[in-house]
Amino acid sequence: MTDEAWTALLDRFERDLDGASGILEPWTAPAAPLPAELAERARRLLRLQQERIARTRAELDDVRGQLDALRRVPAARPDVPAYLDVDG
Repeated sequence: MTDEAWTALLDRFERDLDGASGILEPWTAPAAPLPAELAERARRLLRLQQERIARTRAELDDVRGQLDALRRVPAARPDVPAYLDVDG
């Protein structure tokens, strides 16, 4: 029974990484310790989750940089022609 609960949880983590489940829900680890035969799978999933977190952080930093650049663009004034230097 313990193996089944852990296997189901690891299956869920894989679905979450694939984006198949949509909204992430809170989870609770099964009461029994992780069976040794599932340890390598759990380590692999942890590594994939950490990689996803790093990619998401990098994407967030990129979006923040783009938003900062947009905030530096002066507001348009109807009485002055507006030009945007896309090369500089």
